[in-house]
Amino acid sequence: MAHPNQLNPPSVAEDPAPPRIAALVALKRPEVAKSRLTTVPAPLRSRLAWTMALDTLRSLSPVLPMIVISNQPNLTERMYREGISATVITEPWTPGINAALRRGEEAATMAGFSGTLACVGDLPALRPESVRRVLAASAMLPRAFVADASGVGTTMLIARGRKLDPRFQGRSATAHRASGAVALGANEVGGNLADARRDVDDEADLSEAFQLGLGPATRQLFDADGRLGSYAMIIIENRLADGCHYALITASGSRLTMPAGTNEAELGQLRPGQQLHAVISSGRVLSAWLP
Repeated sequence: MAHPNQLNPPSVAEDPAPPRIAALVALKRPEVAKSRLTTVPAPLRSRLAWTMALDTLRSLSPVLPMIVISNQPNLTERMYREGISATVITEPWTPGINAALRRGEEAATMAGFSGTLACVGDLPALRPESVRRVLAASAMLPRAFVADASGVGTTMLIARGRKLDPRFQGRSATAHRASGAVALGANEVGGNLADARRDVDDEADLSEAFQLGLGPATRQLFDADGRLGSYAMIIIENRLADGCHYALITASGSRLTMPAGTNEAELGQLRPGQQLHAVISSGRVLSAWLP
C-alpha cells in the first residue's frame, strides 16, 4: 500500500471508472461531530463518528484516490493503521464543510485530477459498488449529486471538468439542483442505492444503517440484534492463563473478559492497570479504544 502522505496519481487509480477523479471527504474532529445523537454518551458518540468515517473511507478507497480534509491529530497514521491510504490536508481558516471541500478540490487540481467526488463522512453502510454506480451514472454530466435518504440533504457531489461548487448543509439537495447539478435517482443509477443515501444524524438513522448492513468498524459497536452497546470505562487487570483473553473491571466494579485480539492494530500491547474506553453488551466487550 502506498504511504498515506502520497496522493496516488491518476494513472494508478484502482477503479475501472474514469481515472482522473479524486474523492474528497471533509471530517470534523470526532469530539464535536454527531451532536444530534443526544442519547449516546459523548465518548461513544465520538467513537461512532470515527467508525462511520472509517467505513465510508474504506468503501471509497478501492474506487478512487482520496483526499481527506481535516484537523484531526495523527489522522494520517490512524488511517494507515487501518489500511486506508489517503492524502490528508488541513482545513482552511474559513469554517464549514464547503470551504474544506473547496480546499480539497484545489489540492486535487494541483495533483492533476480533472474531477472530484465529494462525499460526506457518515455513510457507514456504503459499498464500493455503489460508488462505482454513481460514477458511471454521472460519467456524461458536468455536475451531479446524490440526495440523502430524506431527499433534503446531499451525500455525494460529482464534478468533471468544472468547479465542484459544493453547497452542503441545510437543504443542500435543493441548493445543488438550483446550481445546475443533476440529481441521480434510482432510474439513473439503476436502483435505490440506499447505502449511498443513508447518512447518520440521529438514532433512527443509525438503526436503519444497521439494517442495510454496517461496515466492519461501526458493526463492532452493535450486538447481534442491532442494539448499540453500552459505553463503559474499563481497566485491564491481567491476561488470563489461556492467553486469549484479558480480565477487566469496569468503574462500577463489574468483571468482564475481552478477547486478546480486540482492536489489535489500534490498541497494541495492553498492560495491567491500563484504562480503555469500551462498548459492552451481555457481559462482553464488543470494542475498545484508547482514551
